[in-house]
Amino acid sequence: MNKSIKAVSLAFALTSSIFLPSAMAANATSSTTMLITIAENNPVLIERLDDIALHNPKLLTQLLAMAGSDAEQLERLINLAESDSAIFAKLVSIKNAKATQELKDQQTSPDDQMSTFGTISDGGIKRN
Repeated sequence: MNKSIKAVSLAFALTSSIFLPSAMAANATSSTTMLITIAENNPVLIERLDDIALHNPKLLTQLLAMAGSDAEQLERLINLAESDSAIFAKLVSIKNAKATQELKDQQTSPDDQMSTFGTISDGGIKRN
């Protein structure tokens, strides 16, 4: 029964993804727009998201953050989380490490650093 529901869900998702608006396929402006489009075109996926929201809100937050505004990627991530939670956890860890590194890189950019060449004497700086 569970396999047949997954098969029907996957078939429905694949056929409905054809009807996604071009703005959604190219670059959606927000996850809200993505969720509205999914609700209009793929109610089975919305049911799955609702189930995740009720039972594992942390997972839902991770899924939405990683998918950005891409409905197809969101569905792929849900499938991965359901089929192989260990691999999904590793993917989340990698994504978080990358975001942390990018934040560190922004904080230590060379533009923010100042250096002075010279010596301080009598309250002033003598430049060399």
